[in-house]
Amino acid sequence: MPSVVEGSLEGNDMRRSVLKNSAGLSAVMFGVMALGGLGAVTVIAAPAAVAQTKSTKEFVEAYTAAKALVDARNYSAALPKIDAASAQAKTQQEKSAVAGMRVLSYSGLKRNAELIKAIEAHQAIGGLSGAQQKNYKEMLAGAYDATGQNAKAAQITKELVGEGGGSSTQIAYLARSALTARQYDEAVKYANQAISQASKEGKKPSAAHYNIILNANKSANKMDAYYATLERAAPIFGSETYWRPLIEKTKTSPKFKSDVALLDVYRTLEAAKVNLTNQEKMEMGEMALNRRLPLEADRVMGPLFKAGTVGGAGDNKAERNKKLYEKVVADAKAAKAGGLEAAEKDAATKATGDQYVTAGEGYFTVGNYAKAAELIQKGIDKGQLEPGNLELAKLRLGIAQYKAGQKDVARKTWGTVTGDNGAAQLAKYWTAISKT
Repeated sequence: MPSVVEGSLEGNDMRRSVLKNSAGLSAVMFGVMALGGLGAVTVIAAPAAVAQTKSTKEFVEAYTAAKALVDARNYSAALPKIDAASAQAKTQQEKSAVAGMRVLSYSGLKRNAELIKAIEAHQAIGGLSGAQQKNYKEMLAGAYDATGQNAKAAQITKELVGEGGGSSTQIAYLARSALTARQYDEAVKYANQAISQASKEGKKPSAAHYNIILNANKSANKMDAYYATLERAAPIFGSETYWRPLIEKTKTSPKFKSDVALLDVYRTLEAAKVNLTNQEKMEMGEMALNRRLPLEADRVMGPLFKAGTVGGAGDNKAERNKKLYEKVVADAKAAKAGGLEAAEKDAATKATGDQYVTAGEGYFTVGNYAKAAELIQKGIDKGQLEPGNLELAKLRLGIAQYKAGQKDVARKTWGTVTGDNGAAQLAKYWTAISKT
């Protein structure tokens, strides 16, 4: 007895999850695995109703039983019923409805190998809308990825991106695939596109996108582009993963001198919230002491000695380090007992402005940033500073202004820093830090 099968699986909100992590990808330096695969795809290509089509009683019964189980998401139980309905399907519409249920079931069960065959079978039947065809291509890309057929997944994804611009997830997948294939220029191109597309989609920036660019540029030995990308990423994510290599690059500046600028590197690392090692803290403290800034030396080194980390039983340089810290404590005590004021008076008698700058830094270390800025500015105005020292003085003036709450003034000051001794780079990083 002929009948009409009513209802539809279209609109079913079942979502399938494709590959979580592709195998075989080894990040060169920065992690990109957080990208996962091609993401979840909503199955919109569900079987249409066999509406107004006369069907046999056997097909109606088999189809209805299968559909009920699919609607209940009992996909394992649905598959035998789908096979039974398939055996009774005669028309293209009936075959398409059954094929759609099979796709949905394998998708829900995450049986990707069977899903690929089911999609291809439904495509061969024909009659799919444009939206369903696109949806199936997205599902195929995910299924190929999940089954390790990465080249096919990338090819289909590239077609999707070419046809409609692509989502940030799809474009990022192409970027990661290109990186894996060592196609570094292609990886950079797609990763930048993914960053742009993610912004258009209202998504937060993804570190994984930037990491692809970093890995690609480093692998291609394009170090200028590598550090330019660090400059982009560091302020966005605020991670020492990006800040540390970027700031430490300053030490490779042609005219960088550790005795006058290394302390400034460490200050910048601290400002970027980079965790210094105990060895770095000791070096920073010694640099401060050598620069006649014992209060800063005590701030950095004091906790290490008080905890016994340095100068204790496990320190093979304990005697040397304890004597060093004794000097730090003594000089810091003297600085607090009028040493800062004396340094300011002494600076007034000197021919150059260097002593004013150092005296200003002394006030900087006790948190009197307004006084620090005043004296550093006096040193700059007095002049006779060696060109490199002048640029470092302007860097430190900006830091004092920033710490005093004058962010706009500080940024203006940092904008005047030039030269190739590292001061200009550090000024650029302080400007970025001030905006985070």
